[in-house]
Amino acid sequence: MTKEQKDILLKFKNFVSFRNKFSLLLSLVILVCYYVFVFGIGAFPEILGYRIGDTSITVGIAFGIFIIISCIVTTGLYTFVANQYMDKNQEEILSDIERSGLTQQLQSGELSYNQEEIK
Repeated sequence: MTKEQKDILLKFKNFVSFRNKFSLLLSLVILVCYYVFVFGIGAFPEILGYRIGDTSITVGIAFGIFIIISCIVTTGLYTFVANQYMDKNQEEILSDIERSGLTQQLQSGELSYNQEEIK
């Protein structure tokens, strides 16, 4: 394998790693918010029933709305990053892989981008 091919595979490996970590981070943010809410319902139901000021809105309703908004924001953030960075980068890396002749080796399993020799 040439140095150029190793560099391309290392770039691909770093891209896949970043994409997976970013997705996992956003998923964990939402899961933590959701499970804190569910834990709050089970452990402290009276706190979620407190009214906010003189309104009929409770802490539970406010926290539920916060979870919905945070889901929308994290989805928007992922979509923005995917459209602005990941899609362009992926297209470039895949064209580099095809240009360097690594496509057949990767598809047949002769070569894996996870191999230690890429470093």
